[in-house]
Amino acid sequence: MAKTRRIFISDIHLSSQQLYDDPKKPAWYDPEKHNPRLLGFLDNYVLKNKDNMKDLVLLGDIFNTWVCPADLKPPTFNQIFTANKPVMNKFKQIIKAGINIFYVNGNHDFDLSPEAIQNAVKGLKAIKFYRTGRIHAEHGNQYDIYNKPDYITDPAYGRPIGYFISRLVTSINSGGLGLLDLPTYLDDVLEAALTSQNIFSSIIEGLAERAGLKDTDTIKMPDQKKVSIESLKVRYEKLGEIYSLSELISDLYHRRYLNGPADRLCQKYDFKVVVFGHTHNAMIDKDFFLVEDRIYANTGSWCKNNAYCVEIDKNDSSKPTKVFLHKVDNNGKISDTQMKEVE
Repeated sequence: MAKTRRIFISDIHLSSQQLYDDPKKPAWYDPEKHNPRLLGFLDNYVLKNKDNMKDLVLLGDIFNTWVCPADLKPPTFNQIFTANKPVMNKFKQIIKAGINIFYVNGNHDFDLSPEAIQNAVKGLKAIKFYRTGRIHAEHGNQYDIYNKPDYITDPAYGRPIGYFISRLVTSINSGGLGLLDLPTYLDDVLEAALTSQNIFSSIIEGLAERAGLKDTDTIKMPDQKKVSIESLKVRYEKLGEIYSLSELISDLYHRRYLNGPADRLCQKYDFKVVVFGHTHNAMIDKDFFLVEDRIYANTGSWCKNNAYCVEIDKNDSSKPTKVFLHKVDNNGKISDTQMKEVE
């Protein structure tokens, strides 16, 4: 019997042992709290259904090198792999069971090379996006001004401003807030409308002040070099010349769902199903806005109180494609499901 089922998960945000052990708890993922849920799901749902499970798609931000206080060197991917051996071993077990694992980079692991992840998990397939028939899946940060690769201001590495925002927010000790919670700091953002600073400089300045950092203070980078707050404010003047203030404030809200980019992909390429992660907001809808007879689903995250995944059951072309949004409880069991189908 042909395998027809595909599971999509994203935004686990595995971190290093140093950050797991930090008393301030800067890491979003907590192995003690979250491992039973993740490992239980991979065991009791993915592996249990191995005879009909075709693919497990890791849709980005599985690992996290961004969420790290400014005064610490961010973890390497090898440090993250070592700190999360139970999860890495479970991925290997899934591959041995005959299920494909595909890996798509997100923004928090944008610089994880195919060679590095494939060496860590033998048999894993690193891809830029997942596509089969009229199904398309990617992380979604490419449609987010703050998190898409930025070679304008960072020609060497392409780090977007979201990287530095994440480092500063983590330094505030804000209880897990990240770039997706930036509207919380909208008073800092709106300062750009009232002063000569652009929105990006205002964001950097406002978050640095909340973290107790002065213009001369620095953020420690992966290569041990340091970047000052003042230099970041100057650097991001460039982006302020490209985007309007209204565009940037609007983007803070619209990227929480990414319905618009999903619709545009369906219009342009005639996709029937689009799956994103990135927003941490799990959802499933059909016939949104200008596109009829299409499904958009978002995988949510695994580092918050609630965890979700998307499942697609695609048989032959004569039968509808079924898309499920599963809610996963703390023991890794499916506690609630929404389903939509498309011809």
